[in-house]
Amino acid sequence: MFNFILVPLKWVIDSFYGLTGSYALSIVLFTLVIKLILTPLDIKQRNNMRKLTKLNPKLNVINERYANDPDKKAQKTMELYKKEKVSPFSSCLPMLIQLPILFAMISVMNSISYDAMMNMFLEAHAGNPMPIESFLWVRNIFQPDTITAPVFPELENLLVQLERAKNTNLVTPENLALLEAHYTTVMAPYVEQFAGYANGWSILPILAGGLQFLQTKLMPSNASADANQNKNQKMMNYMFPLMSVFFCWSFSSAFALYWVASSVFGILSQLLITLYYKQLDKKEEQQPQIS
Repeated sequence: MFNFILVPLKWVIDSFYGLTGSYALSIVLFTLVIKLILTPLDIKQRNNMRKLTKLNPKLNVINERYANDPDKKAQKTMELYKKEKVSPFSSCLPMLIQLPILFAMISVMNSISYDAMMNMFLEAHAGNPMPIESFLWVRNIFQPDTITAPVFPELENLLVQLERAKNTNLVTPENLALLEAHYTTVMAPYVEQFAGYANGWSILPILAGGLQFLQTKLMPSNASADANQNKNQKMMNYMFPLMSVFFCWSFSSAFALYWVASSVFGILSQLLITLYYKQLDKKEEQQPQIS
């Protein structure tokens, strides 16, 4: 379903890896590129929310005048939005664009992780053992950053994961058969080296949840929203952080790193955009009003 997004995203990350030799750095650079591409949408969303806030006095008049006529109130409200060229739904646009990217990134990171694990096995099988890619406290970036995840998965669990692999270069029926026949003996030195160690300390999932919560708090609110909309917004403020913890706990550290980097860049972008519009509002307030 997301192949039209997945294939180019994977190509970009692999290209960055060819330049840096590090998937961790490649993911951070890739995330920065995605955020820069989406910045104009973020600016447009913030500007729209700013216009909605300035319409509050007119919206209050409409709400009071047509309090007993919901249909007329909705009609007049939409006419005002059209006249002022403001959309109350524009805040949903960045999310609608980012959700397909998010789900595609799960597949991309899984695909990269599966290829990396298979490549490690094939190189070791050929007598050329290679080091695993770590990231700070994470011993294997292609395994989850949790206190329950092993550095190397057991054969049964790895086969279950690889059977679901798509769009990978190395996960072929021939390589799967070779893996099933020789994984235990070929990977024994790796497994013994990290026996009894957890792959991580669960820092990335927790960090992802905390940063997502902070990001939702920094998002501009719709001043014209009704009680139900505000209630839904509060629910989303807690649902997204919990969802981010679950995803980053369930998938590889590579994906969790993408989520954390995306949140960091998102927060920095929101702070800069907020500062810009605060300065713009201040400048407009200082301008003399022409009567």
